[in-house]
Amino acid sequence: MPETALVIINMQNAWIEKTSEYYLWNLDTMIEKMNYLIAYAREMGYKIIFINHHEPEGAFALDNPLSDFIPELNIDKDDIIINKFKVSSFYNTKLESELAWIRNIVVCWALTNLCVRMFVEEAYDREYRIALIDDLTVAYSDDLHDMTLQDLSDTRTDLSILPLEQFVGE
Repeated sequence: MPETALVIINMQNAWIEKTSEYYLWNLDTMIEKMNYLIAYAREMGYKIIFINHHEPEGAFALDNPLSDFIPELNIDKDDIIINKFKVSSFYNTKLESELAWIRNIVVCWALTNLCVRMFVEEAYDREYRIALIDDLTVAYSDDLHDMTLQDLSDTRTDLSILPLEQFVGE
């Protein structure tokens, strides 16, 4: 039974589709790095969980293709997919039961200041050891990203915030 889980939050088409109001920027390099992390997690025997954000209407509606996972993501049939309908990944989802026996969580993706932050805060309060991969986590601006990470670091002792390269030990 694995003790570590990789949790990837909201890696959905709305962020990469240029016509979407949620478009961030070209994330091809980040998607490649994410697939590298996923491959690493599989090799290490981690449980892999993808969180998918949904809203009643708009880009993140269940029936909108923009709410689908980015197709280049290396999702396997054995990976866990959790749909959420709030900022919280824990609220009214099966996430807590999927994390039974898990002690360590590696987390990344979007948005740093919203869903990722909420996840880190809630997982921290549940006493998981957390590694946040900062170069695989995004916000609409570098300042907002950096400010959020700094605040999490200042207020959550033992939270590891580090780049992918350092996490995998390259």
